[in-house]
Amino acid sequence: MQSSAQSPIRLRPELSKLPQLVAYIALFAQEHGLNISDTYALTLAAEELFSNTIRHSRSPANWVLFSLIHRHESVIATYTDDAPPFDPTLQAESDITASAGTRPVGGLGIHFIRRAMRSFDYRRLDNRNVVTFTRHLTG
Repeated sequence: MQSSAQSPIRLRPELSKLPQLVAYIALFAQEHGLNISDTYALTLAAEELFSNTIRHSRSPANWVLFSLIHRHESVIATYTDDAPPFDPTLQAESDITASAGTRPVGGLGIHFIRRAMRSFDYRRLDNRNVVTFTRHLTG
């Protein structure tokens, strides 16, 4: 089984750290020859989880750990934080057929992750939120 991992990146959950997360994904994508579509999907999913940690943690998280593994024709991402328990996989499906004016704010990022990834899983482990998502590579 062909597998290649990049060392995880550890960040403070602050908006100013978002460019470091994006650069981490871009470097991984370049090293593994990912196409723009796959790189964009992985970046958007990671940005969504990172911004949710910043904006919605009832008690602020102190850190975020993010890692990527290239395995065969997929990339497996693991997003971990020390925020209070929150399972994004339990969020209600967004009604994307409703007009923007009548649709509640939020939820589209999680909707995108569900649609763009092969899998989207959550577990609570050692007082940490661990979200794993897998992207089947298109190119």
